[in-house]
Amino acid sequence: MLVSYFLECVNDALRGTDEDAPTLGTDEANLWLRTLNRKKNELYQNVKVLWNETWASQSLGAISASATPTYNTDADLIAPSDKVYAIDTNSQVVYYDIIKPKERPRNGRAFYLAGMNPQVLYCTNAITATEDIVGGTLHLPGYYMPADIDTDTEDGTTVVPFLDPYYAVMAVASEIAFNDITFEDKAADLAGKAQFLYMQMVRKNRKNTYGSARPIPTRVNRIRNTEVR
Repeated sequence: MLVSYFLECVNDALRGTDEDAPTLGTDEANLWLRTLNRKKNELYQNVKVLWNETWASQSLGAISASATPTYNTDADLIAPSDKVYAIDTNSQVVYYDIIKPKERPRNGRAFYLAGMNPQVLYCTNAITATEDIVGGTLHLPGYYMPADIDTDTEDGTTVVPFLDPYYAVMAVASEIAFNDITFEDKAADLAGKAQFLYMQMVRKNRKNTYGSARPIPTRVNRIRNTEVR
């Protein structure tokens, strides 16, 4: 769904044929698009539901020798994968675990995220000049926030970044109605429709490929002090 059609659909849900959809660049259209951006962020920042459509692998740049290697991550990072990988100078892919800061190992190499604005990816040990990964690139797979709709430059041709754009229509229309005394009696019904479409999106997101069942996750806590020495 293009932004131009999105504005028409919100207008249909909110006002029917009583008025035309607002024109791009007007205060009303900008309000609707800012509300759309906020609904997008609310949807994708909920880490209890990680949306397949937001998965990507971002390059963090070239790898150089360093005693304390650090890499700034993209500001749109929602949640990282469990692995980070390097493509070395021989075009080989080398994977490393992403751990929590408090789990830093005494030996071996892993990476962890800390800080904010931006989050920084830290390496747990030095990278030496003789390693093949020096001169290669580091990549961080994970879930990333889709870009906002820019109200200053939007010409109506941007695709609305939702698995089901009609969820966005109903969610935006319900919030506009809630804040407008003329339409506030419609807010609850529009919110109910948005919630129904949200649940449909969640179910679709949880499905695996056709004919392939999802594996059942297992979580087993390690029994302490049983390591073989």
